[in-house]
Amino acid sequence: MWRSPRGARLAVAPLVLLAPSLLSPAAPAADVPLTLDEAVRLAVTRNERALASGERLAAAEARVSKAKAFFFPDLSAKGSYVRRASTVVSGLSDSDLSPQRLDVLTASATARQVLFDARALPLYRAARSDRDAARLEASEDRRSVARDAATAFLQTLALEQAAAAADRRAQLAAESLADARARFEAQIVGSNDVTRAALEQATADREKVRARNDVETALLALSNLLNAPLSGDLAPPRELLAEAEAGAPAADALVDEARGRRLDVAAKVKRAEALRFAAQEPMSRFYPSVTARADYGFTNDLGPAGRQTSWTWGLDLTWSIFDSGIRFADKAEREALARAASLDAKAQARAVELDVRTALASLGNARAAVQQANVALEAARKNAAETTTLYREGLSTAFAVADANQRLFEADVALVRERLGLALAVVDLRAARGLDPLGKEPTP
Repeated sequence: MWRSPRGARLAVAPLVLLAPSLLSPAAPAADVPLTLDEAVRLAVTRNERALASGERLAAAEARVSKAKAFFFPDLSAKGSYVRRASTVVSGLSDSDLSPQRLDVLTASATARQVLFDARALPLYRAARSDRDAARLEASEDRRSVARDAATAFLQTLALEQAAAAADRRAQLAAESLADARARFEAQIVGSNDVTRAALEQATADREKVRARNDVETALLALSNLLNAPLSGDLAPPRELLAEAEAGAPAADALVDEARGRRLDVAAKVKRAEALRFAAQEPMSRFYPSVTARADYGFTNDLGPAGRQTSWTWGLDLTWSIFDSGIRFADKAEREALARAASLDAKAQARAVELDVRTALASLGNARAAVQQANVALEAARKNAAETTTLYREGLSTAFAVADANQRLFEADVALVRERLGLALAVVDLRAARGLDPLGKEPTP
């Protein structure tokens, strides 16, 4: 599982210990805070990657319609106009003389219906399976985009909380510098204390600026992913954190559940099925195809026959007896591709258990890390408070105060990072189970 070096301030405490940071926004905003649900909705409905998957599905639907053309008749019509230079009289004798028109109009219509073509059925089945796979892949692409949006949302929220920690460090550094200057003016301490406190404040101000710039960069990246402008704060995902607090079900039950739900596995199975149907088509070329045809014609030029209309019908038999071995090569190629696709599907199904168990292990590690980070933060807070008190009583130095404040900041950021890891572990577990980041089952 990937973890940000800066992390997100997420609320858990064993897991309520996370509540103080994620359950309160970093700063009030006039606009409505952006929730995780809304971020996911925007990504799925506006991101080009999700929209492109829908267009690929539309193309697959069109291929199914094209494959159905075997089962429906074709109807074509043609017309022509001819202007002769002069009137011509034709006939074998004086009794059957017939003048030909100067302006000749002709029209014809042809209807064709395939009565039998052995290739039609396997190609139609392959197109349908390909369409079903495209539908599953479109849903999986939307789920992937939603997961990316959730990850970016949590990382941005984490950076906001890290920026709040930098603000607190800068405030403590300013207070320490004020104390050092007051004590120096009272000739209680030397100028070294003022210098050390000033250096700590400069360092804290630098980290504050970096943290705020990191937040701005993350907001721009999130806005680009959602394809929507962002205004206002990010709302903490309480439902996600509630799942982090709850105990996970047994791994075996989750694995069985995931195997029946994962759309990426189902899509690969359908792709393999489509290739198996397509592999049946080359051998069907050994059978002849039979087509019924009907032709109708009309002309205003009677001619020797003295008729304006004519019609015919018949059957066409087409039989490709030998095609230089192309059908055998096509069969071998498609069968090999079908076997490869089947192996890919089996590998994907086998990887489900690995995904689920890895996600469960990461979730357990993240919970333990959050608990340890909370203990470390409380210790750092106590140490900073005691060191500041001792300094004011003349029992410590400005160097010790600066060091204590720096350790407090590092512990604060470490907790932010571990809380982000916990939230991302929940998202990863949901993804391994075939759910979207909101814990909902995607619809194919």
